[in-house]
Amino acid sequence: MTSTRDLFLCLDTSTPTARVAILDGDGAVVFATEATAERHSSHVLTLCAAALAAVGRTPAQLAGIGCGGGPGSFTGLRVGLAAAKGLALPTEVPLFVVSSLEALALDILDARRGSDVLAVPCLDAGKGEVYAGAYAADPARLVRETAPAVRLTPADVILWLAPRASPAVSLILAGNGAERHRAALATVGCSAVAGPSAVSVGRLALLQRARGEAADLTTAVPFYGRPPDITVKRPPG
Repeated sequence: MTSTRDLFLCLDTSTPTARVAILDGDGAVVFATEATAERHSSHVLTLCAAALAAVGRTPAQLAGIGCGGGPGSFTGLRVGLAAAKGLALPTEVPLFVVSSLEALALDILDARRGSDVLAVPCLDAGKGEVYAGAYAADPARLVRETAPAVRLTPADVILWLAPRASPAVSLILAGNGAERHRAALATVGCSAVAGPSAVSVGRLALLQRARGEAADLTTAVPFYGRPPDITVKRPPG
């Protein structure tokens, strides 16, 4: 069993790679694992169980659960948040829902440190589009949004980035959306940064905990970024 310090279970399922980690109350990584598949429903709880077993804890013994809330894969986000809620509800462990774009931005900033770096996380939105945002390092919040998140085609991402580009700024694009549309984004370039990581989700969740920003377990939903393709029609009248 690990030390008696607070332990957080953290996960992100916004991409085809499900990532799970255990962090202590200081943000140190105690355990991390991941698995890639078309659907996460068959292995997310297995990954969580392996993480808990590795540190000798039950869900009720956790200090909190951090979950990447998207945007990203509709199915992946639903599975991830359902798993997190399923672990939190019966144990009354607080849940913290974190932007997956912010978590990926933190991964980018960790990989490319510097005051001149502008992280541009790009997550695949399907239909030839990406979810993107622009973030700078922030001493207090780890990442600071410098432009609201958007859903754009790769060509429009280039136009969206144009006002933010300058010789004094290093634009770093990364994520599965950037990788999928690497050719279309060739003029700005893409970096290989794995994420959103569960570790970054956890670090941002710890800040939410310090600010008293736990999610409401009954109303928390993913940040989908677009309406689902299949909706239930309302009855006429």
